[in-house]
Amino acid sequence: QKMVKQAVKVVVRTRPTSNYAAKNMNIDTNDNTITVSVPKMADKGIINNQQDSWKFKFDKILHNSSQEDVFDYCGRDIVHNVVEGYNGTVFAYGQTGAGKTFTIAGSTQNYKYRGIIPRAVSALFQEIGSRFDQAITVRVSYVEIYNELMFDLLSNRPTHEQSGNEISIQDDMHGGIHVKGLSMHVCANEEEALNCLFEGETNRTVAEHELNKASSRSHCIYTLHVESKSRVESSEKIVFSKLHLVDLAGSERTKKTGSEGITLKEATYINKSLSFLEQVVVALCDRKRDHVPYRQSKLTNMLKDSIGGNCKTLMVANVWPEASFIEETTSTLKFATRMMRVSNEAIINVQLDPNLLIKKYEKEIRELKQELAMHDTLANRGRITYDTYTPEQQYEIQKQAESFLTGELEDIDELNSLRQVRELFHQFRNIYRKLQKKVHDSFYEGGAEEGKEDLKGREAMLSREKTMKEKKGVGDTEDTAGGFGLGKAPKAAKPSVPVDVGKGKGKEEKEEEVPKYENEKEEEEEEEEVGVVKKKKEKKVEVLDRQTAFMEFKREDGRQIEDGIIQNRTDLKDKKTQIKQITLVINTSKKEIDKLKELLEQKKEERKTEIEEDVIDEEEYQYIRELKIHKNTYKKNYDTLKDLKHEVYIIQQNIDQLKQQLISSFEEW
Repeated sequence: QKMVKQAVKVVVRTRPTSNYAAKNMNIDTNDNTITVSVPKMADKGIINNQQDSWKFKFDKILHNSSQEDVFDYCGRDIVHNVVEGYNGTVFAYGQTGAGKTFTIAGSTQNYKYRGIIPRAVSALFQEIGSRFDQAITVRVSYVEIYNELMFDLLSNRPTHEQSGNEISIQDDMHGGIHVKGLSMHVCANEEEALNCLFEGETNRTVAEHELNKASSRSHCIYTLHVESKSRVESSEKIVFSKLHLVDLAGSERTKKTGSEGITLKEATYINKSLSFLEQVVVALCDRKRDHVPYRQSKLTNMLKDSIGGNCKTLMVANVWPEASFIEETTSTLKFATRMMRVSNEAIINVQLDPNLLIKKYEKEIRELKQELAMHDTLANRGRITYDTYTPEQQYEIQKQAESFLTGELEDIDELNSLRQVRELFHQFRNIYRKLQKKVHDSFYEGGAEEGKEDLKGREAMLSREKTMKEKKGVGDTEDTAGGFGLGKAPKAAKPSVPVDVGKGKGKEEKEEEVPKYENEKEEEEEEEEVGVVKKKKEKKVEVLDRQTAFMEFKREDGRQIEDGIIQNRTDLKDKKTQIKQITLVINTSKKEIDKLKELLEQKKEERKTEIEEDVIDEEEYQYIRELKIHKNTYKKNYDTLKDLKHEVYIIQQNIDQLKQQLISSFEEW
């Protein structure tokens, strides 16, 4: 996209007058300069350093010029650029009564008094008519900013029925601004666009004061939105642009206009918004400023693109060259000079129509598939297709992948395309996910009943071991284990007579007396736990199913992790019981507190009828004391409850981690 970086152009237009201030102003149209002289005030004394002369230079000065000359210089080039795809803005600035509305909108009394807006509309449709290779659509919007409220002048509802807050300014995806809620009307010809202009003009807010019989009391922005598509080149490319034609309300000094009441309020809002406009211009001129206060007013926010943004902007500074308005003229020229330092970066606005783009890509894909089919036919690969796999084809590839994983198929030979390889890997992934889900469901759902039985058995075993520890004896024989179990031997205990365990199969074992133990002098550092002695049997290794293998793993290698899970579950149950108990205590304390508060409130009401209201009796004092005790108890128990809940959370986390560790260890086992 071609970017054009240029400063805002400024044109000064003088209002024709019979009382031209020749002593105070010197206008040079050849050099485009204006010199303003203001005599020093005599009451300031002999030593007076007041500046009495200013010289301004602009892009163009239109002194006593016609409406046609104004448009030829100010509007014609911008209209041409808008059709090319650049954004454009023309706005008039100046004091009230200086001719801004006449410059922008013109007068309906005579055809030659047409302003920039009707002439720009006419030039735009003439330009569109000369471009036969493009399909161009024009939409029109007209908005009024009155007392910082926005009104749609082309809405079906009259302005007095609009709230002023229905229209909002938002940032769009391209970094510009979008006016939400503002109606846009498609205009097929010049007549329809001018009808929209005349309709909006009748809805504008105007008032009369000493300097102007029809003074604009609001800022009005007439916008032409242009979209164009080429009928010759790629049709998905859309060039869009907009042309703002802005008639600003005039700045005014109330002591000269004599405004009062509603007119005074309107003047306050007008001067305030114009002050914000000047602050934006000052911020843009200062390179050290990072922030530009566009959002301070509706006017500056809506003209964000026009001032320092993506737009070609021209400002018409209207002045009233009479001696009584020399101060306003100087102020307008100073603002115009600052505006010339604002730089814009205009680019051609292009976007692609997504629907047309999809159709284009579909056509390209279809042509490429046909070209590939021709290439495969010439290379004797005519069986290859490039369409999406059907469900039947996907099922066949799935079966092929399963056969390869189970070993039924040694190798996959027929790999004709990269698309087939991708589909094969996709089926591998599906098989893995199904297997992973099956294992997960088997652990958490399928083994629930057996897990409960195993848990009961382990709890019974732990109970027996605890009883044996208390008696400090040994266990009985266990026929199911193929041997006998022993309890924990005492510290540093050692049998004086070796114990011989019989290995006869099917023979009754004789009971032997338990040998006495003699204490050793030195104590061993660790306790030795004598496990269950099992008979060694030679048997054929059988393939166990996954659930049986998991239960076997929990009884042997995963026993320590399983014990940890059981212990944490026991702790979790205890903590939840404590939470339940302490919750009951807290609720009881809360009821007591509420009851005592009610009693105190009753006492307080009773004291209001007595003479000495501030004196409390013994009973009320006792209530206050009990309330304090219950509050302390409530706070203490509530803190304990929070700690218990935190401990429950930690225990639950430990259980989840142990479960995950158990599954991982089982997979490795």
